[in-house]
Amino acid sequence: MKNAFTTRQITSNISSHKKIIMLWVTRNHVHVDRVATPWLIKRFIDHEAQFIFMETDKINEFAEKTGAIPYDTGTGVELDHHECDGEKHCTFDAVFEKYDLFNDAALEKVRQVVRAADTGGENPYAYGMEVVATGSVLLQDVEDDHDALVKEFPFYDALYAYFKRDFIIEEHKAEYEALKTRGERLAFVKEKLYAK
Repeated sequence: MKNAFTTRQITSNISSHKKIIMLWVTRNHVHVDRVATPWLIKRFIDHEAQFIFMETDKINEFAEKTGAIPYDTGTGVELDHHECDGEKHCTFDAVFEKYDLFNDAALEKVRQVVRAADTGGENPYAYGMEVVATGSVLLQDVEDDHDALVKEFPFYDALYAYFKRDFIIEEHKAEYEALKTRGERLAFVKEKLYAK
């Protein structure tokens, strides 16, 4: 069973060292924000984070017993929807802000898309993420919220890569424009994107 967590912290033995893995809990039946937020956490905060999905009325008790971090519960927890300067912000914003991820311009663009998709704001990419969230859970092989994350994470990876591409092209404009073929340009961007 995927939700069988009962200890305060989940640990794994990695190279003979105990590593604390963050455990997060939210409402079941994920949609935009409850997929985007785990993506943000797994990609930028803790690659080994674990996620639990359950009925809202069970979250607080579960979090108290296990030490799990509640998010997007709709019950006023720290990492939830809030307003900032009169603008609606979603849980993705709350996690982004708490973990100080402001230094990544492409991630900021993803943040704007997620916020618009989840709160009804204006962004040309927001509707696409709404379509992905709605359609993914209807696929035959999506049986639970964990399956939805697996199906939807690649869309967030692609959105992030798309925005990173824009910044790479802007930063290396002369080099990029000197390339003659689409293949050369793709290879150039990928090299910059995945440079260590």
